[in-house]
Amino acid sequence: MAANNDKNNRIFLYEVMINPKMGKPSQIDGLFQRRGKFYLKVPYERMSQEMHRISHLGGKIVNIIPISSLDDFSIEEEALPWWVEITTTRPHCIYYFGPFDTFAEAYGYHGGYVEDLQDEGAQGIIIKIKQCQPLVLTQELEEETSKLFND
Repeated sequence: MAANNDKNNRIFLYEVMINPKMGKPSQIDGLFQRRGKFYLKVPYERMSQEMHRISHLGGKIVNIIPISSLDDFSIEEEALPWWVEITTTRPHCIYYFGPFDTFAEAYGYHGGYVEDLQDEGAQGIIIKIKQCQPLVLTQELEEETSKLFND
C-alpha cells in the first residue's frame, strides 16, 4: 500500500514554452510564471492528459522535473545542474549535453558539441546553456512544432 501512496503522491513540474499565437498563457489552467519561465504542476496520474492538453493548445513541454510533493514544492534553479541545450532545424531535434557543475564549464564545452553536429550536417543550430534536468537527451521534433521556432 505504501508503494501505491508514493505513486499517487508523485508530482512533476512541466516547463512549458508558449506559442505567442495561442493567445494568453492563462488559457492553460494552473500555469504559472516564475523567473520568466512558465510552469505547470502535474500529478503522476494526469501526465498524459496534460501533455495532450498543452500540445492541443499550441504549447510545448520543454522540460519535466520530478518534485516529491506540493508541500515541499520550490523551484531551486541553483540546485539543478547546467546543460548545453542545442536545437537544430535539420534534423529537427533538441539535444542535451551535460550535466555540468557551472555555467562556465558548460560554456567551455559547447563549441565541441556544435562542431560535431555541424560535421554531421546539422543546420539551424540554436544554443542555450541552462539549468534543468532533462529526461530525454535527444528529442526528435515533429515538423508541426518547427513553427514555434520559426515564427
